[in-house]
Amino acid sequence: MEMHGSVNGIKYRYLASRSSGSPVVLVHGFNFDSNAWMESGVFDSLSTHYAVYAIDMPYGPRSRTDHINGDEGDFAEFLRSVLMDLKITRPALLGASIGGATVLRYLEMGYDARCGIVVGPVNVDRVNLDRIGVPVLGIWGERDSVSHPRNRELLSRKFNVITIPGASHPAYLDKPKEFIAAVMDFLSKC
Repeated sequence: MEMHGSVNGIKYRYLASRSSGSPVVLVHGFNFDSNAWMESGVFDSLSTHYAVYAIDMPYGPRSRTDHINGDEGDFAEFLRSVLMDLKITRPALLGASIGGATVLRYLEMGYDARCGIVVGPVNVDRVNLDRIGVPVLGIWGERDSVSHPRNRELLSRKFNVITIPGASHPAYLDKPKEFIAAVMDFLSKC
């Protein structure tokens, strides 16, 4: 179900499942929107077990704004404000690319979350991973040419990282079946 809200004078769009269960929040990559999670089947698959929310972030085409400077800290603050507005507590966070970097920064800042899943996050070197106190799973596509290999290396020093064979940067779009299986397995343990 498509919904709309506003925080700090910024309008946002989000998709919400009608499911019950623990909350899972999906954070898309740059120039994507929440529809990508629908098109890949991730949203519907997760909705069979979880209350799923896909948030349109201010760097995406549907919610782009000049009110935010444009770094992961600002995006993490925006995400926190949205989750507070929606009264979502202890979510599992799943973010792709800049969305993954946003999830890492959110977790580094110590905000409320059960665990995190990051898909080919960028700018991992800007995050103090030692300050993250919840489980994190990194997922990379074998053919990812967007997120520098150093990001994967840094993340794997502290957290479990898996590679999906044959997938590129948006692994959830290229290999949704394999991606969903990895996410469901991780969520069942966090």
